[in-house]
Amino acid sequence: MSDPYDWRALHARRMAALAPHVREKLEARVAFKPFEEMGVVGFRSMMDDYTSSVPPSPVPYEDVSVPGPAGPIPTRIFKPNGANPEWGACLYLHGGGFIGGGGLDGYSAACGTMAEKTGCVVVFPDFRLPPEHKFPASVEDCWAVAQWMGDNGAAYGFNPDRIAVGGGCTGATHATVVALMARDAGRPRIVFQWLFDAFLDARGDYQSHEENGEGYQLSEADNQYIIRRYLSAPQERWDWRVSPVLAPSLRGAPPTLIVASEFDILRDEMAFYANRLADAGVDVDFRCYPMEGHSFSFGEDETQLSDAGRDAKAALLNGLRKALKGAQA
Repeated sequence: MSDPYDWRALHARRMAALAPHVREKLEARVAFKPFEEMGVVGFRSMMDDYTSSVPPSPVPYEDVSVPGPAGPIPTRIFKPNGANPEWGACLYLHGGGFIGGGGLDGYSAACGTMAEKTGCVVVFPDFRLPPEHKFPASVEDCWAVAQWMGDNGAAYGFNPDRIAVGGGCTGATHATVVALMARDAGRPRIVFQWLFDAFLDARGDYQSHEENGEGYQLSEADNQYIIRRYLSAPQERWDWRVSPVLAPSLRGAPPTLIVASEFDILRDEMAFYANRLADAGVDVDFRCYPMEGHSFSFGEDETQLSDAGRDAKAALLNGLRKALKGAQA
């Protein structure tokens, strides 16, 4: 009988079961150097190379400065032609392992495409990043932009009482926190959150962290590297703003789409968070796609996505249209 905890043997069986072209793509994503070897500068350069290789925004945008707790937060507002001021807007919080993904240009294609396909405004802030600005700097900036959207939506052509928030990986971490902070503050009104490949528990005490810790895109060693750059002290892992699964209550959280994948180390913490949401009476759509890895649904060229990646993006766009347009969708 084979050892059920022999993760290397499981990895070999999984790879052998994949179609050759799928296996090649996964192996290409795994081929990056370890984050420890790259360092912060190298990791950011890798992120910049990836995001700069996509087309520009397909819709017009305006750059503004949003007042923040440590100074102005550069923010880009994507407004598609024909956007209805009665419709809401999506706050898009970028991923990048906490330490990367900064700047306004890298995610312009993603935000512009979202605006074009939903017909709604998308707001994208360039919040502070660690290690220069440790936790909770990025959380505070994201929350400041959410509040600004609630106060200024009408002036920028969207309904401030109909806001969605979301992101991938660590962007999803911030999205969950913003949604719960808005619930507790009573404003702004968050009507939908989308969490792709979400980092939701910095403690990482789940089988998926062991099962998928090596040989897939996001390794456990890389995950620990970014956590150490994000936090000032290990005990901050127990702060619910770092590990949203530890929030005292999820009752009153907005309807939620969570996209996970079988080969992601973050899979089980997403499943746990989805279960907590459901237990709290929240409408949650949890989708875990088999034989896919971390960030499988990223990328603007749909011809390069798997069927699962396209399905996940379609679910997101449908969820946003319904939440932001309401009865007019």
